Amino acid sequence: MAGYKYRITVAPIADKHGQPLEMPALSFEVENHDEILGIATRLQEREDLAFGPEKTASFAIGLKLFSEVMMEYRKHPLFAPLREPFRDFMQLLKKGPGAAG
Repeated sequence: MAGYKYRITVAPIADKHGQPLEMPALSFEVENHDEILGIATRLQEREDLAFGPEKTASFAIGLKLFSEVMMEYRKHPLFAPLREPFRDFMQLLKKGPGAAG
């Protein structure tokens, strides 16, 4: 599948007690059919998502990474219980502000 290519890096900062974590970062490359940085920016601009800019970016990137794997392996039995609810969730998200009410 040809798509946008990204390098994802997760670098540890601190543990749940605020103590520095001394471990290497995890970095990997992925392809995605969507331009996920633009999606993250657009979601950050939405007023109905009151998560804050960092949580919204985390939500957007995580969702797009997850959904790409789910699409690629859509016949895997692990994803069977999520197919319809995830489709409904994505349609609601795409409809934008006021769609949930």
